[in-house]
Amino acid sequence: MEYILIAIAVIAGLFLIYTVAGTVLGTMMAIVRVPEKKNRKKEENQPLLYDAVYGKKLSEMKAEGLEWLKNRPFENHTIKTFDGLTLRGKFYKTENARATVMLVHGYRSWPERDFGTVVKYFGENGFNIFMYDRRAHGESDGRYITFGVLDRYDLRDWTVYVDALCENRLPILWDGISMGGATVCMASSLELPENLKAIVADCPYTTPKEEILYSMAHYYHIPPFPLIYTVDWAARLVAKYGFTECDSRKEVAKTKIPVFFAHGQADNFVPHYMGKEIYDACSSPKEFFSVPDAIHGFSYIVATEEYQRRLTDFLERNKFFG
Repeated sequence: MEYILIAIAVIAGLFLIYTVAGTVLGTMMAIVRVPEKKNRKKEENQPLLYDAVYGKKLSEMKAEGLEWLKNRPFENHTIKTFDGLTLRGKFYKTENARATVMLVHGYRSWPERDFGTVVKYFGENGFNIFMYDRRAHGESDGRYITFGVLDRYDLRDWTVYVDALCENRLPILWDGISMGGATVCMASSLELPENLKAIVADCPYTTPKEEILYSMAHYYHIPPFPLIYTVDWAARLVAKYGFTECDSRKEVAKTKIPVFFAHGQADNFVPHYMGKEIYDACSSPKEFFSVPDAIHGFSYIVATEEYQRRLTDFLERNKFFG
């Protein structure tokens, strides 16, 4: 009996150590801001989404896009969030613009990284380009990443700002990828300017909890119990939001804005079924572009011409330009 009690005490102690250490480390890994230099150095040394087959095409497209962007004049803009943070963005004007696209980047990323491949396409098709660093990213303020739960309100406020910047006369397109894709879905049900006419949601996740659970099991190979609950508790305590507070499926079920969904069938970071579930729940005009062989964030790289054609047709079909 004594040995059994000792064994139970040892197991309980180890479990407690795992829980406490795992919660601290998990919170740091999941929601705490990473220094910008460290984040970009990691990308330079080992790109998170590098793909052996399409990596060269990605590099070439991004280099071309960023070279094109470098030669465009831009304006710096800032807004204050509802909780007092300063966010920073860039507005690239296009001569005789007929629309504006707002680019919403992903987790621990930045606009040029996620959209360097597509900026030239938008610019050459008459779009102003607006990109911003999300809270806890880049040049913007903030210590905690909120997975779209709080920063959907930032996107709403930026949209009001950009609409006024364009004198309330141009249609606006949201284009979000990964966490950005989830954010545009989460924000789609908010009270928004009438000029927001369409949304692109590329590889979005359903909820922060479901995405973190998937990543723990399939990417980091960490047992999810009890850390999914303790890290959620820590996020509620320090960052004032929880992992179950917003569901992309529920929000797109309430929107009237047309949504173009894209998701790679080989996505091993945000699984393809999450994008399909969000699409199925969407109540507005919609399209789901499922791309074979595309890993996370690579749908536009793998099927560039078809992506452009489908998106153009979708916008025209839904009278985006009036």
